[in-house]
Amino acid sequence: MGKLAIVRLNTEMKFINRDAEKLRGFMGRAFQEDVLYHNHIDTFTFNYQSSKIYYKVLGGVLSIVGIEDGAESLIQNYEKIKEIDINGKNIAVESEITIKNYNLLIDDEKMYKYKFISPWFALNQENYRKYKEGSFDLNAQLRNNIIEFFKLNGVWADKKIQVAGDFKEILIVQKDTKVLGFIGEFSTNVKLPSYIGLGKRKSIGYGTIKEGI
Repeated sequence: MGKLAIVRLNTEMKFINRDAEKLRGFMGRAFQEDVLYHNHIDTFTFNYQSSKIYYKVLGGVLSIVGIEDGAESLIQNYEKIKEIDINGKNIAVESEITIKNYNLLIDDEKMYKYKFISPWFALNQENYRKYKEGSFDLNAQLRNNIIEFFKLNGVWADKKIQVAGDFKEILIVQKDTKVLGFIGEFSTNVKLPSYIGLGKRKSIGYGTIKEGI
């Protein structure tokens, strides 16, 4: 059984998706001794294992989502987060945590519906070219992302994972660079927890899913 923790940093202010990356920078400095919060082993060495802590903006609220040992760390530390620094501005917050357990199961009969509530980054440089040529399968890529989540949980996907999605392109501007992402809905025979991230840049809020359409 997996564990998921969602910490909402409540304040009167409202935030936008790009603020998630700023929150990641703050938390990485505040909890520098714990690699889970920033994925840097030291100044020069990056931890290339998938993140177990994601920084997000959920309904305008800065939030931190942890799975497995990321969840355990948030449970231990969330009460310490009383103030954050975003763009050089100190902001008092009231930290609220929600803890959920989940089972990663591949269903033989049922399909579950999800939607992306933040853009999904499915493409790298190589498969971007294939996508533009019409030879890249987004459903297959999303299936690979779900398998990655299984691996992150130490669970073996022992049956075929099915994915069927309806995706629309969206251009995201990051540091004067346009990046192609996707929004939309999908069905899969895997029961996934809401608010996890799938795909690239999930640690800063992209590819966030929610069950139900």
